[in-house]
Amino acid sequence: MSHVAGVDGCRAGWIAAVRRAGADGSDAEFRLCRSFAEVVALANEASVVALDMPIGLLGAAERGGRPCDRAARKLLGRPRASSVFLPPVRSALTMADDYRRALAANRASSHARVGISKQCFALFPKLREVDTAMTPALQAHIREAHPELAFLAIAGTPARHPKRRAVGRAERIALLRETGLVVAAERIADFRGRGWGNDDVIDALALTWTAERILAGTALRLPDPPHRDACGLAMEIWA
Repeated sequence: MSHVAGVDGCRAGWIAAVRRAGADGSDAEFRLCRSFAEVVALANEASVVALDMPIGLLGAAERGGRPCDRAARKLLGRPRASSVFLPPVRSALTMADDYRRALAANRASSHARVGISKQCFALFPKLREVDTAMTPALQAHIREAHPELAFLAIAGTPARHPKRRAVGRAERIALLRETGLVVAAERIADFRGRGWGNDDVIDALALTWTAERILAGTALRLPDPPHRDACGLAMEIWA
């Protein structure tokens, strides 16, 4: 039986959930990957790895970001649309040591004069890890996804509460139980540790559900067909 994985960034690196596709989640294994190279290695054991981090970057900034970002926000609606952040252009990503220089590079990349947030800048190390490692061939196994889109697909409506609040975590765990991942959902609290939290583990497990949908050919691709960046990477988000 094929395995699937969901990966979410956290302070200590990357949280990965790995489990058998089509199973009840009793075999789900939660791992801390210290580097993106360890995430790439998951593709050796999982048929699909769903990753919550942008894959493929624009060369010239556009308002609203990549077409896939705009499509995801439109699908989520308010207030969950804000969870889809605006990625930088690739040239700004080289300014990882200076927010003002990165901001200037992003604005200078097009007439749109689009900036980047400090929250986005804080993700530059992880964004650069992904952008350095990813290739079109590797993208056949590692796909960009988003946990809030996973919960939307499960419930048919966006999550009502913010994920960092207790009520939001409870809401999302209840949705995971609805997918049949009861045992795995009940283990989430046991995996909280220094450098990652329950919300990171919840997101990683939700992404395994998206990975399973990709494997089965039932996932939604935003947009379809996708645009490709200068490196040939498909700029797409799966749900």
